[in-house]
Amino acid sequence: DLRENLLGKRGWSVLSWETRMQIAVEAAQGLEYIHNGCRPPMVHRDVKTTNILLNERSQAKLADFGLSRSFPIDGESHVMTVVAGTPGYLDPEYYRTNLLSEKSDVYSFGVVLLEIVTNQPVI
Repeated sequence: DLRENLLGKRGWSVLSWETRMQIAVEAAQGLEYIHNGCRPPMVHRDVKTTNILLNERSQAKLADFGLSRSFPIDGESHVMTVVAGTPGYLDPEYYRTNLLSEKSDVYSFGVVLLEIVTNQPVI
């Protein structure tokens, strides 16, 4: 997973800037697809570095959809639901209001981007 690569586990070298950019773009494309490309649209609810898997060519794939939630296609911008996700990656507004939207995934992805840029876990 991405976290192990960032921490240099398994004897891998530090990821180059080019590879980190590729991973960030591919993970963002995965989120864009589940938010806008699938029917019904989905919110992952647990975007974090351990849920971004890398293949042997460092291609990123979003994983672990166990907490994901689908949205009705009728244009609702959010749904009320029990809060789920990983502390530190969890959108504070969602945590406070129980109102889930794709913005919650965007917040979590921002934390992931911070980890990619700094090459350090933020939590």
